[in-house]
Amino acid sequence: MPKRISRNGRAARLNEQANACKNGGDEAAALDLYAQAARVQPLWAAPWFNIGLIHKYRGDWAASLSANQEALRRDPEHEGAIWNAGIAATALGQWRLARAMWRRYGIDMADSDAPCDMGASLTPIRVNPREAPEVLWADRIDPARAIIRSIPTEAAQRRYGDLLLHDGAPNGYRRLHGQEMAVFDELQVLAPSAFATWELQVEGLDAEQADALAQRFTDADVPAENWSTSLHLLCRACSEGRPDDDPGHAHPPATGAADAVVTLGLALHDSADAAGTVNALMAAMPGARVRGLRCVLPAVGAGAPA
Repeated sequence: MPKRISRNGRAARLNEQANACKNGGDEAAALDLYAQAARVQPLWAAPWFNIGLIHKYRGDWAASLSANQEALRRDPEHEGAIWNAGIAATALGQWRLARAMWRRYGIDMADSDAPCDMGASLTPIRVNPREAPEVLWADRIDPARAIIRSIPTEAAQRRYGDLLLHDGAPNGYRRLHGQEMAVFDELQVLAPSAFATWELQVEGLDAEQADALAQRFTDADVPAENWSTSLHLLCRACSEGRPDDDPGHAHPPATGAADAVVTLGLALHDSADAAGTVNALMAAMPGARVRGLRCVLPAVGAGAPA
């Protein structure tokens, strides 16, 4: 006599098949199988959560929110569905719902239609994770949004001041003042900034003078970063792990410029007279000579507050 499979067993099998399809890159088949699992066992939250995950990484926020709400109807304490519903509501600008999800998760958040604001705290974010991943520092202003405060490279296709939507699952760790900080992956650029990215190459400076020059630019409201010392190429294992805690696995600076040349990244609000701005700020360092100055990423939007 054939072995009978319970409804829960059939749903679990369909869910496993869907997971295999998703992991193999066939999202359409996965969505169909998750939907079948949800029909076989209507009280099970897992298929709905998994549907929401696919839509989250596609950036289909209305569908992601709907699927996570279905999961929460079946399991009101499902932490993953709560968090992902909060992300989707944030992406859609549904602030009262987003705040309700963060409160439900345990985060102190007032009930309001205004955008969420927890007060900025520096957090490492991996921008453009699929095409040109780069981990940089950003001001995290709520559980799912952050404003870039590093100067991203040209390859990252991101700018100082970009407002980002980011995931809540840690994908690596970095240290800041001795404290371990989780790295979160960018999900979407919500608002590109009005800053253009410029690359400045300077001769005649030692490392200390280069840092002083970067600080001089920053103090003059031209955010700057000494790329010669701040950029490092990491293997994927280190980038998604704990590179600060592995001294035996070195990653040299990544600028590729000659030792005598210092490379700075600059964020300029007004690029009309970039050369004049640079020369004026370098006037106090007579030994320094400009080797090259070029815009590597023009500004495109109004973006987030500076």
